[in-house]
Amino acid sequence: RDAGGTPGQRGGSDMPSWRIAAKIKSDYSAARLDQVEVSYGAEDRALKLAGNGDLRFGTSPLLRASLAARQLDGDRFAAKDGGKDSGNGNVEPVRVLPAMRAVLSGLPQSPIPAQVELTSEQVMLGGRPLQDISAELQSDAKSWTVRRLEFRAPGSTRVSMSGASAQAGVANSFKTALNIESSDPDTLMTWLQGRGDIAYRSQKPLRLRGDVTVSPSGFSIDAMKAEIEGGALEGRIAVAHREATSGSKVEAQLKAERLDLDATAAFIRSLAGPQAEWPDEAQLSLDVGRAISSGQELRPLLAKIAYSPKSIVLERVKIGQPDNVTLDGSGNFDRANSTGKLAVDATAASLARLTAVVQPFAPALAARLGVLRADAGPVRAKLALDLGKGKAADHVSARATLDLDTPQLKGNTVIAATPPVAAIRVLDFDAIRRSDVTAEAKVSAGEGNALLALLGLDHAVAAGAGSTQFEGIVTGAWLAPLQLKARLWGAGLDADAEGTAEPWTKDGASESKSSVSLRVRSADISPLLNLKSADPVANIRLSSKLTLAGDKLTFDDLDSIVAGSRLRGRLALTLGDQKSVDGEVGLDQISLAPIFAAAIGAAGHDATEPLGLGLTSAWRGKVTFEALHGLLPGGAELQPVSGTIRSDGQSLTFDGIKGKIGGGEASASIDARQGVNGLALNAHVQLSGVDASALRYRSLAMPKGRAAMQMTLLTQGRSASALIGALSGSGAVTLDGLNLPGLDPRAFDVAIRASDSGQATDDTRLRQIVEPALAAGPLSVASAQIPFNIRDGRIRVGATTLAASGANVILSGGYDIPADQADMRAALASTQVGTANSRPEIQLLAVGTPDGLSRSIDIAALSSWLAVRAIDRETKRLDAIERGEPAPPPTPAALPPPAAPAPDGSNSNSAGVPSANLPAPGPDPRRVPPKPKIVAPRPPAVPPVAAAPVIAPPAPVVSQPQLAPLPPPIEVKPVPGAARSRPLRPPLSLTPQVANPPPRPAVQN
Repeated sequence: RDAGGTPGQRGGSDMPSWRIAAKIKSDYSAARLDQVEVSYGAEDRALKLAGNGDLRFGTSPLLRASLAARQLDGDRFAAKDGGKDSGNGNVEPVRVLPAMRAVLSGLPQSPIPAQVELTSEQVMLGGRPLQDISAELQSDAKSWTVRRLEFRAPGSTRVSMSGASAQAGVANSFKTALNIESSDPDTLMTWLQGRGDIAYRSQKPLRLRGDVTVSPSGFSIDAMKAEIEGGALEGRIAVAHREATSGSKVEAQLKAERLDLDATAAFIRSLAGPQAEWPDEAQLSLDVGRAISSGQELRPLLAKIAYSPKSIVLERVKIGQPDNVTLDGSGNFDRANSTGKLAVDATAASLARLTAVVQPFAPALAARLGVLRADAGPVRAKLALDLGKGKAADHVSARATLDLDTPQLKGNTVIAATPPVAAIRVLDFDAIRRSDVTAEAKVSAGEGNALLALLGLDHAVAAGAGSTQFEGIVTGAWLAPLQLKARLWGAGLDADAEGTAEPWTKDGASESKSSVSLRVRSADISPLLNLKSADPVANIRLSSKLTLAGDKLTFDDLDSIVAGSRLRGRLALTLGDQKSVDGEVGLDQISLAPIFAAAIGAAGHDATEPLGLGLTSAWRGKVTFEALHGLLPGGAELQPVSGTIRSDGQSLTFDGIKGKIGGGEASASIDARQGVNGLALNAHVQLSGVDASALRYRSLAMPKGRAAMQMTLLTQGRSASALIGALSGSGAVTLDGLNLPGLDPRAFDVAIRASDSGQATDDTRLRQIVEPALAAGPLSVASAQIPFNIRDGRIRVGATTLAASGANVILSGGYDIPADQADMRAALASTQVGTANSRPEIQLLAVGTPDGLSRSIDIAALSSWLAVRAIDRETKRLDAIERGEPAPPPTPAALPPPAAPAPDGSNSNSAGVPSANLPAPGPDPRRVPPKPKIVAPRPPAVPPVAAAPVIAPPAPVVSQPQLAPLPPPIEVKPVPGAARSRPLRPPLSLTPQVANPPPRPAVQN
């Protein structure tokens, strides 16, 4: 029959229907019930069981039944009877307790005591099966009691309830002892919530025991003992659902020696079921010996917190011990009047420990604090929040102050706002965010780098020794443009910024925007350029309009002073996954070597250290530059110079570098690319029409002339020293109208005259005579081409002959770049004296660094040639004496120039004297052999001789010839047996005439 109740009863026809059918065999004392069929609910979704039973009559009547079902579909039944569909046709299992309460409250009253056993192999609930369900129900003719209920749930969970009975005086409620043991609580909570994005996840076993009371308004667990995340927890939890006359409420009184706060909170939310919003009222009391929150240990933790529609009370919060982190706070807010105060004091043994506590609540602030030195000393922080009456009746004055005191820095931040009173009362955070807010921060640090690290500028700017300060103020509302103003100053640092910022997106915009006027009066950007602080390039002054749109940063109206050079232009940077740069800059002066070193990652590193990232990869774009002066390595200068720096993300190219130097043109291109063996460099350099004297390297300079050059370079390595050591290439220098100083070919004439006059008595004296003669003038070369090659960082010039008037010079040598050692040689050979196989030669050597070459002259070849010449000449003279012929005239030191008119006061008969190169018809005692004429002016090494009276020597005596001493090193003695008589007159000179003979007195007859 229909056991759903009469229409007049509470619930009326809305209660699910019970139907019971059976075949009865009865006598006066008992009845047997066969083929019992029980159905609960509408026909299309009813729970149906079948079995048998018996009925005992008499003074102790008793109804006993045993019912079973192979499978029941709880999803279909509960989804229509108070359950909540999860969207896939399955009820959320967490709604089972209310459904069970409804089933117990809907059981028909039994007129006699009853005992019913229920079993089922499987019940589908939440899309997952409950297995091995068994239950025992008992009725005392007044109410039903679930003596035992056991089943296996997902997650290897065993659930048992006992003593479940309806509560007297409370309609539709029951109380039971609950015991849950789960070896996979993660799976259990996933099933309970009916979805995968659960708040509680754990692989540690879960155990829960307690007295559960379920009513239409909610549930509670008293005398709860649980093991969660390996920690034992005891206490009470009560959850009240929102109703028409009351709001939702959560109460929790928990005590534990060890407790994971995150896991416990997630577990309570899982038990309470899905919550769309915070409960209207909550009370929480915690007494934990060791609490874990976000991986941080808080020992101990004492907290009593409560909030309701009328007030928020932070009765007490105390965390930590003095040797670790201590937090002590209290507060009280009247939501009705929108007034209240909150004060929280925190101390920590070190900044690292305070940062660990802050991390779960303010990860951005913790990240900034984390870059500071963690072991500097104790830290103190104080937070104060004050709500008071505002100037307007419908607004409240809110002010939050945060003071931070660490050994490295001290700071104060004040945030003030005037939110609406209504927003504070109902905790409408959206309305609070729309209120205007003013935030002002002041921070000072004894070491500037600590403050830069806190601001996130330590990777771009370096501070000097001394204190640094920061002041900033931001005004505006949430999701509205913010007005900002900031200043940073200290040792070696002075900058300020002012403008607007929108760090959020709104109205469908996908990009945040900011526009700031930036002024940097002094800053060291060595970290940004990867340079050393002592590098002058790192110190800049700058002003620009800075615009940020999404990930695009633009510097407009850029005006800067870098290393004493003014820079103007525009730069646009894209800071996304694919970084790009585009811009144009102009400078007064640019040092090309430091710019190139920074670009390839060599700046700020020792030569042997691996190269840094530089600019060789990870960006695309181009920067065009132009400078009035471009300084080259070694001191040469381009005026002006321009070029483009390009990158395609894989390589860096210095393209179209052009400049003027020494009245000519210079151009170059360089390509840098990362490879498996390090950085590979290719370069091409070209010069044309350049004044050679403008080409210099440190103390070395090219001689005067016009120069042109072609050169290619190639190298590869992982460090600067490796790049230099592997440098290779080749090229050629073409020179026109070249004047080589210190190679005067007239030095040979001077050396010959000194040898003939007997002044060059040894090599030392000869060197003293030749050196100033070489420096007296240059060697003029009409045109020359000098090829060179580079290998293993060494520049080599092979033996190259330069033809000039009166002499040839053979150049060779090189420069070892890694060792910074130069070795240059020049062999100067006369083409006017000597023969093709024997010419006088002077060797010049220069060895050392370009800043201090050690120069030397090797005259060994010249000395040998002069000795051979003297021997040959003396041999010819002796041969002439033996033949009775006059001595041959002296050989001139050089070919005589065309005859010039005699100077005033000279002997008029000298014009008729024949050339000394022509033989005389016979001895003429009245004539003196003419002096050889010198092509070049006489150097001061051999002083001029005044004119002496001409003395006609007597005719030589054949029988007793008188011999004059020969010049060293040859000495000619008289013929053996010849008598030496005292001459009345000076003997006839048989040696060559000296170009400038020393003066001597006239001999009288």
